[in-house]
Amino acid sequence: MIVLDTDVLAVHHIFHNDPRYQATKNLVDSLKNDTRAVTIFNLLEFCGILATAGKKEDAKTVFDSYLTAVDATVLFPRFSAQDEIDFWSTLTSECFSRTQKGLRLGDAAILWTLETNADIESFVTWNTRHFTGKTSIKILTPHDFS
Repeated sequence: MIVLDTDVLAVHHIFHNDPRYQATKNLVDSLKNDTRAVTIFNLLEFCGILATAGKKEDAKTVFDSYLTAVDATVLFPRFSAQDEIDFWSTLTSECFSRTQKGLRLGDAAILWTLETNADIESFVTWNTRHFTGKTSIKILTPHDFS
């Protein structure tokens, strides 16, 4: 499964004049018949970008469309918790352990989600430096993917 980062979503959906747009479009077009995904944290972050830009309705539409899409999967971190304290303890511990690798909270939550899901082939981002050397998952740019 190919997982797309927030920056790839933003360039694909919003920033069509960005110099990275064509490579991003080529990537998304090449994945039409493959299993692709976004983490719930990437989706929330992207919807936050839309809402911040004054596109709150678009954010809701995008959020709902990704959750119900047949051509994309929204990944959640996989773990079990017995109760609320166990949930927060696990979330905090897992994210903290990844921040100790030099990741910010959002990237730590994304990496936690990637590392707890099976069948992740690669994570595609324009910000490879955020993740390279911090995981065994293959980190690629849209240019690298093609």
